[in-house]
Amino acid sequence: MRTIMLLDMDCFFASVEMALHPELRGVPLCVGGLRGDRGIVACPNYEARKYGVRTAMPLRTAERLLPPEAQFVRGHHRLYGEYSERVMKTLEDFTPDVEQVSIDEAYMDVTGCLHFWGGDPVRMAMAAKERVRSACGLTVSIGVARARMCAKIAAGAHKPDGLVVVRPGEEEEFLTPLPVDVIPGIGPKTFEVMRARGIATVGDLLREARAGQSHIGQRVLERMVGAGEEVHRDRREQSMSRDTTFNEDTNDAGRIIATLYYLTERCCKALRVDDLCATTVTVKVRFTDFHTVQKQATLDAPTANEEDVFRTARRLLGMVLPPGRMIRLVGVKVSHLVPAGGAIGELEFGRRSSERLQQLHRKLDALQQKHGYQSIQWGITYALRDVCEASDEGYRLHSPVYELI
Repeated sequence: MRTIMLLDMDCFFASVEMALHPELRGVPLCVGGLRGDRGIVACPNYEARKYGVRTAMPLRTAERLLPPEAQFVRGHHRLYGEYSERVMKTLEDFTPDVEQVSIDEAYMDVTGCLHFWGGDPVRMAMAAKERVRSACGLTVSIGVARARMCAKIAAGAHKPDGLVVVRPGEEEEFLTPLPVDVIPGIGPKTFEVMRARGIATVGDLLREARAGQSHIGQRVLERMVGAGEEVHRDRREQSMSRDTTFNEDTNDAGRIIATLYYLTERCCKALRVDDLCATTVTVKVRFTDFHTVQKQATLDAPTANEEDVFRTARRLLGMVLPPGRMIRLVGVKVSHLVPAGGAIGELEFGRRSSERLQQLHRKLDALQQKHGYQSIQWGITYALRDVCEASDEGYRLHSPVYELI
């Protein structure tokens, strides 16, 4: 029988900021922007959550809810990626079977390593928590079960710094009293439909499943004992995205296009670092009334070159953004990722041209890494110099959002 752990980094972005700046500990903290900024809260710490602040809440709403001593920071997304990598490396000291599923979560199949800890998963989990704390300065919550689903729910049951073990055979007892929307994949709309049918808890759902009245419930019965749920070592990200909220609503086409290119460039740099190529691009626009639209297209060939991705992204932008319409956010996502060099179906000429362009980009990446972003940059992004603060790493966007999915 397998033993699965789900490690969840508590309030990850905020925890990294507090590890870097201990003076932020013990006070309400919001990562995502400064006081008075537009945009959303990327991550509040637990002190801020006591006042009702939540992830994705508008910053100005959070400011109204929080006391004067609350702190607001824009965030350091490159550092969050580095801290995430450090945590994942630490987990590999406990088991080689680590599957990172987001920037702040990972599954561990510890079945073959428990004997080093006397067969005791609690002892092993406590050691992992302490190792992450001492190596990275972060607290984590861990759920332990024989199934991924139960391990994930357990990890969130007693945050922060929690440890919950669901023993084999105790899954239904653990899940039955919980609200049905703790099940991964049951979102707000499905939850409302279930509530209308009188399904409020997982127990209600399981009773319907046993009566043959719920396909979702039947799947939950299977997943809670681990049916068909393996931990995949070295799982690659499925997508990468970069979004930003403008400091004020804008219909400036030049600024919007320059920002879209810069976000595309950020995504493609991340792809090149991981030796990946994207096959799909999605553009997202949020209007002043918070209505959000997205459009997706498949690229002509898998690529990590921003020119190729941006060509499609700009076309998609024209499809979702009417001329002159004011917007508050623009974003781009690259998805359906494949290993670089693994593309098939390209003409030889096109493949060689793409490889030469990627070699050029890698050289430019190296120059920027050594001498700073502004030492050499594409002309289209130069337009951002008057509206964005610059650093060696690039432009500091207003209220950026960073995702690995």
